[in-house]
Amino acid sequence: DIMMPIMDGYELLDVLRSDIKTLMIPVILLSANACEDSKIKGLNKGADEFLVKPFSARELISRIRANIELS
Repeated sequence: DIMMPIMDGYELLDVLRSDIKTLMIPVILLSANACEDSKIKGLNKGADEFLVKPFSARELISRIRANIELS
């Protein structure tokens, strides 16, 4: 059996951005969906970054470092 997630990344963003305790946590969405609409939706919901799978580990690390420096 394949288990489906309880919530997707967009729903998680809604939860994180609606709570004052987690509002400022940087979020990098990782998605298999490369369409522009998915990226725009994620960024509009409050994602700080959006990477498409498969992604480069070096790029992910670089984006994590940049978000740490900004926070």
